Amino acid sequence: MSDVTLREAPLKFSSNLDENDAARKADTLNLIPYAEALRDFIHECETPLTIGIQGDWGVGRTTLMNMLRGSDEGDQSGLLDASQCKAINFDSWPYAQFDLDNQMAVACLYALTNRLGVVLGKEQIVDAAALETCLAAANRKLIIAMQQIRELSQGRSSDSLVEASHTDISSQMLIFRGEFEKLVSLWARSGEDRRVVIFIDDLDRIRPARALELLEAIKNFIDVPGCVFVMVLDYEVVQRGMLEKLGHDLQKTSGKAFFDKMIQLPFVVPSTSYKLDDYIVGLLQKAGMPCVRDARCDAGSRQFFLDITRFTVGRNPRSIKRVVNYTNLLERIHRHNAGRDTTENEGKILFALISMQIAWPELFQHFIRDPSVDTITSLQSWAYLDGLPEAVSLFERSPDKELVKNAISAYFDTLFSLLDENDDGQIDTRELQPVLEVMELAKITSVESYERPRDWFIRRVHENNVDGSPLIESFLDKVFMKSVWYVGTQIKYRRAGSRYITLVYKRRQIGTLVSLKSQPLVFRLAMSPERVMASLKEYWTSKHTVQSEAITLVRNTFGREASLTGYGDTLVDFSKMTNMPSTEAIKLLNALFRIVTE
Repeated sequence: MSDVTLREAPLKFSSNLDENDAARKADTLNLIPYAEALRDFIHECETPLTIGIQGDWGVGRTTLMNMLRGSDEGDQSGLLDASQCKAINFDSWPYAQFDLDNQMAVACLYALTNRLGVVLGKEQIVDAAALETCLAAANRKLIIAMQQIRELSQGRSSDSLVEASHTDISSQMLIFRGEFEKLVSLWARSGEDRRVVIFIDDLDRIRPARALELLEAIKNFIDVPGCVFVMVLDYEVVQRGMLEKLGHDLQKTSGKAFFDKMIQLPFVVPSTSYKLDDYIVGLLQKAGMPCVRDARCDAGSRQFFLDITRFTVGRNPRSIKRVVNYTNLLERIHRHNAGRDTTENEGKILFALISMQIAWPELFQHFIRDPSVDTITSLQSWAYLDGLPEAVSLFERSPDKELVKNAISAYFDTLFSLLDENDDGQIDTRELQPVLEVMELAKITSVESYERPRDWFIRRVHENNVDGSPLIESFLDKVFMKSVWYVGTQIKYRRAGSRYITLVYKRRQIGTLVSLKSQPLVFRLAMSPERVMASLKEYWTSKHTVQSEAITLVRNTFGREASLTGYGDTLVDFSKMTNMPSTEAIKLLNALFRIVTE
């Protein structure tokens, strides 16, 4: 049975893995070699030492840490040699959920000290009486320090005693450091190169200033011989903590030096080296997705999944798991609604849609409001994205706006490659239909059989042209549908009822297309006739091949014409265009577009 949730659970390893070990085969991100190198370093390094595992959330920092420390269940199960290293696991996040204020760092030290006591208490070579004495002495000093901090924060100490109280707290913590060092030495000095390895996770989930305080407390009071600290902590968190606590000037001048002092070995998770195609296909197969029915998955499909992933959620394993989990759920919904198994192509489309939704939720909402070829084509335009309100917050989340725009363009081109059946480089409404069907059956949104507004209008004109006027048919087929007004991506067609289309350019109404039974085709421009005529005269100055009467292509709206439905002060008289060479007529129509959009 497939694992529906793809949980992130601690992994269990022995200290050495054979080449064909199941755990090594399950490591599709190929992190084990890095974990093994870190294990060897921890076994042999001089102590005390602090290792900082860096990288964005979800790139595998905790997974790498789990490989080293293993699970809390039973005996130590990570790659570290249990006979040499005692692993202490500590999660700082729960302590940040309470209003501990200045006590949080000391409370964390108290919890760490007692966890060390529990672990050492299981070792026969550790003197039980000495352990109890050291543990009690260390805890006593921490409790006194916490009580004094609480009194100071509640204002119980008088002003004259504040300085003395601070001095007393410092002395208590220095005595604690000595007791903690004795506690560690009960293990570290019992054999050659023995050490306590303290794993601290989720430091960058708590407020940066508090994370900085905890880091300072660890370095000042428990960074003792025999200890190795392995922390999930990013450089930027320390810098934000310094900015919050110490101010911009000190952070700017001393931030890097402070980080280097705190973290002796910064290790960046090597996400750029991940074999993502194996990882993605493995997750999809584990989830039982139909888009990877073949046990190996063909090269084209692998490339499609890899490209869609890289352009959207990137190389972040946690985000990829979210995509696969959500895709898995919606695939089941799709299957139930369709009453059949999902095809491989439908599975790929679903994967692509979910990747867009998770990476760019604002863009996805924009798309599902108008899931058309026009929308997809427009979203590949950088200029269009710059003017899209939904994209503002998307760009704010990224340090490189151009990189995001390029990724969006590349994403849609990859999706196009899946849909473009005749490989002509364009997607029509028929080729987009599978996307709409997947969206409807997976209940992503309520999408009925969707017809592009511009195609709806052409069909409407044909239906209203009951007499089969060759004038209208010729203009539509030979001129209008080959001009920028129809094939261009800059104009948005907005249906305004059952009789006309509003033409929109950069969120500005530039005209309407009207189709009535009495007048199958009316083309109105939202500009005064005088301005259109003047601009047309300039345009025709160099067009000697066209007769001068072509200037009458623009007519005023007088009498009955003024009361026509739709919006626009100028009517385009297309009758003479049918007598012109089609290439010249198309140029003329394109010129009108430039005139009204200037």
